[in-house]
Amino acid sequence: MSIMAILEVALGMIFAWLVLSVAVMYIQEWMVGRMAWRSEMLESYISNLVADPSLARQFYDHPLIQGLHSGSDGQSKPAYIPAAQFSMALLDIITNMPKESSLVQKVLYDLDKEIDRLGWGKKKSARLQLNQTLVLARKAVSSQGDAASITVMLDAVKRGIRTLYDDHPALRRAIRARIHEYLAQKEQIDGILAGMRAKNDGNPDETPEGQLKEGMAAMSIVQPEFKQAIEALTNGVDAASSQGEGFLDGVRKNLEDWFNNAMDRLTGWYKRRAQTLAFMIALAVGVMLNIDSLQIATQLWRDPAVREALTAQASAFANANPDPSVVATPDAQKMAAIALQISQLNVPLGWIGTAMPMDASGMVIIGDAAEKVCNFSAQSDAELFGIRWGSECHPIINTPLFNDPTGWLLKLIGLFITGAAAAQGAPFWFDILKKVVNVRANGINSDEAALKAGN
Repeated sequence: MSIMAILEVALGMIFAWLVLSVAVMYIQEWMVGRMAWRSEMLESYISNLVADPSLARQFYDHPLIQGLHSGSDGQSKPAYIPAAQFSMALLDIITNMPKESSLVQKVLYDLDKEIDRLGWGKKKSARLQLNQTLVLARKAVSSQGDAASITVMLDAVKRGIRTLYDDHPALRRAIRARIHEYLAQKEQIDGILAGMRAKNDGNPDETPEGQLKEGMAAMSIVQPEFKQAIEALTNGVDAASSQGEGFLDGVRKNLEDWFNNAMDRLTGWYKRRAQTLAFMIALAVGVMLNIDSLQIATQLWRDPAVREALTAQASAFANANPDPSVVATPDAQKMAAIALQISQLNVPLGWIGTAMPMDASGMVIIGDAAEKVCNFSAQSDAELFGIRWGSECHPIINTPLFNDPTGWLLKLIGLFITGAAAAQGAPFWFDILKKVVNVRANGINSDEAALKAGN
């Protein structure tokens, strides 16, 4: 057998794996969307990044991030956050940290975890009250009004907490603990800020650098772990700002670089998880459709007609799609048509063949008037490996006999190879398909040139 025949077998297998990979990609995208993998993994990673679930919740509730939410109710968290929006939202949260409204907001976020422990009916009403109070707290944090108007907002927030305390006795202990913590933190922060402002006649430093330093001072009380991370990111920014670069621009750039590096690690984590899911889907599809790579390769090797037909389809597909990006957004109808064409070839696929009539004794006529017994535990070629259903026998095809352990081991290996191959992804196989088609075409052209030269 020539090298060209080997190339054709390889081309047929690569094309079959490409078609299966596209099907797996569709199923995987549907499952990932239903399970909200990307958004959940991003939320979990950001929560670890900021070292506090309540701070992560505050981040996701920030107007800059809220604008990235989707869904009819705006409750679907984003699967992607631009680095610029991440840094701006985080800087805004930090600079607002010394405000009393920010401390009260943290009390409400901490109470959210306690509400999860309530019964279903009470949990629903308590969360509704909490969310209404949180809306008021967010307005108080972001408000640029005078002290009197902010005090009015804070009073409304405190009344909301008092209502939670009165209506839900199970939350009272947690509310008392959070309020006690809030008062202690406020006293500590006020003391730190008074010392910082003493150099400025008791007035706050209104410069971006001064606001950030006061925010970080408050973070040392409220979020000490995250404060260490932010402090490390601001080191050296003073030197950069003295050379003409704005202080906040320098801090923002460091935050964006930090976030982008974290997202690179998250992308690697997601790809590994996605590839595991792709392998499981591919293996499941391979088992359901009995796509045995070893058996298909054997059939292609033995049957030149099937090999040539599948090779022609592979070459036509590669030539019709010169752009590798075609596999990123494949045409579902086109791929379904190709899959149908493959199924019409003599390629060994599926578990159950066409139903065959049986006589009263369970015998099935097989060609040339030969008869076989329909038996699920067939032990030899004298029996038909199949399932009886009424007066018909549904033959089990493309499988070894019931008592052939070596054959079943090879079957499992073939199915495993199918799953592993399809898990590599359609772009991977499309790229290889293009290369093999080019090698085959060049080889054919060389042969033809040699024949012409000989004549």
